[in-house]
Amino acid sequence: MWNTFKYTTLSIVRERSIVVWVLLFPLILATLFNAMFKGIDENAHDLDPIPVAIVNKSEAGADKAFQTMMDMLSEGDEALLASVEAKTSEEAQALLRDNKTIGTITLDENGWPSLELSAVSGETGVSMEQVKRTVLADVVDDFCRTRTAVEDIMENDPQAIRDPEIVRSFVRLDDYTSELRITHSQTREYVRYFYALLGFAALMAANVGLTAVGAIQPNISPLGARRAISGTGRARTLAGSIAASWLVSFLALVVAFVYIRFVLGVEFGGREAACILGIAVSALMATAFGALVGALPHVPASAKGGILSGITCLLSLFAGLYGTPALRLADQVARNAPWATAVNPVKQVSNLFYSLYVYTDLEPFFQTLGVLALTTAVFALVAALMMRRQSYASL
Repeated sequence: MWNTFKYTTLSIVRERSIVVWVLLFPLILATLFNAMFKGIDENAHDLDPIPVAIVNKSEAGADKAFQTMMDMLSEGDEALLASVEAKTSEEAQALLRDNKTIGTITLDENGWPSLELSAVSGETGVSMEQVKRTVLADVVDDFCRTRTAVEDIMENDPQAIRDPEIVRSFVRLDDYTSELRITHSQTREYVRYFYALLGFAALMAANVGLTAVGAIQPNISPLGARRAISGTGRARTLAGSIAASWLVSFLALVVAFVYIRFVLGVEFGGREAACILGIAVSALMATAFGALVGALPHVPASAKGGILSGITCLLSLFAGLYGTPALRLADQVARNAPWATAVNPVKQVSNLFYSLYVYTDLEPFFQTLGVLALTTAVFALVAALMMRRQSYASL
């Protein structure tokens, strides 16, 4: 058995297709993903200055307070507003119709602003344009409330204006919300693509099990014929080949994980040790799946690799590997057909890492680990039954 393990390992690592598809291809994909997706979350909430047209109909000096506020919000690298002067209401309306501004602020003769916003688009959900309209409305509302408060104090208690704290309260921008984290890590959407990539890499590692099983089948390779007539029993030969396949698959996935985690800087919730455990189970699942495909009867050996790659690519679609539309499809399938997620090993491997990243406890991780272990047992049992029933007229 030791010799079988040793020489199977050597033959696998010398197989060029294994090196390319199991080791190098996931690293190349990870590099491309890093270039395409890493900036999604960093730029998702960037708010460019909001263009707004200003129509000033106020009397001399009445607009001073409003202009002071606009200067504060329009200066610096983090300017919130970008004001566009319009001489008439018709000119402001034209800018609004041409989508050159988000809204129009008209100052009456006393310097009080009124706001007209652009029409709501037909988009579903919350768009950045909707956020800008909300921000602009809040700015005008806040100015009106503050001016009303100041005028009330000046009329009823003018001595209060001498209190510096009260004056500062009018210009201080307080935070009315606080960040509350309910997940283990600060969530970043782009990490899900890398988790799906690891699920894809795990099932691609099934090529290792496919190659190893092919090497012990007498009707596929001369090496398999020699092993069949040797003194080593079929069970010991199969055990040695499976162990070698698992080791190579495990090491290839560890290399991909280390590259994604420490070179590309993708977070896994600080639970790297649990990730290694998940990779070990994933590699075992991939080995069993490769053995299952390799044991398919009446299928040419040259076609089995194509079958394995096709299944891997199809299942990866429902794990969200192929961009935002695929990720939305995967989420929809998970909501509407949870059983489809449970029988998808690519999605389950992806869920392993996502559960470590999101959940504060490890129960979801071990539940997913149990699903993968059950999947491995099913694959191994079916593969063993098919190989046991195979017989050969001659070698």
